[in-house]
Amino acid sequence: MNKLLLVLPFCMLMVVACDSSQDSQSSKAEKTVTSVEPAELAIEKDVAPEAEVKTEAVVEVETVKPEVKVAMSGEQIYKRSCQSCHASGAAGAPKLGDTAAWKARVAKGTDVLYLSALKGIPGTAMMAKGTCGTCSEEELNAAVDYMVSKIN
Repeated sequence: MNKLLLVLPFCMLMVVACDSSQDSQSSKAEKTVTSVEPAELAIEKDVAPEAEVKTEAVVEVETVKPEVKVAMSGEQIYKRSCQSCHASGAAGAPKLGDTAAWKARVAKGTDVLYLSALKGIPGTAMMAKGTCGTCSEEELNAAVDYMVSKIN
């Protein structure tokens, strides 16, 4: 076996050098590769086969988390959307903390106040959801609760 390994590359080199049909423009690297490949094959035949190598593709998956809307507090909703009218009393809106202005409204019950915030009040400047079109019903109710809590 050892003699074969020594003689085979030499014989291959001789065959390549003597081959007249060899393209004269072939690079030296191509000739070397051609002469080395059979020797490598001969070595591989006599050596015990290695364990089969398996490759696995790694795929990165980007997970998109659904946007979770965090409910804002009644005070936050009031400051963001309600105070523009309820702080100044614009268009007849009852001012925050004005007991007299809120008395008749509160007497109708909390459910009526919630409905007014959600659906608006026809014939007034109070439109559905006020100026908070993205607020949930729970957030609107919290804003109403906040405003009612400020009545002295």
